[in-house]
Amino acid sequence: MVTAAMIAQHFEATIKDHPKMKLREIQRRSASEMYVNVTFDCCYKAKKIVNEKTVGNYKV
Repeated sequence: MVTAAMIAQHFEATIKDHPKMKLREIQRRSASEMYVNVTFDCCYKAKKIVNEKTVGNYKV
């Protein structure tokens, strides 16, 4: 079982370099590199974790 935090940690550098990476691409890469099938929700949460870590979570 893979969590969003594990995916975020594994693809952190990739998502930082390509912030507009599509969820389908994260799903495809996790299937080919980590040999797991993940949902779009899990990919969305992983991308959100990385983006909040780099940019921060600013609330107005």
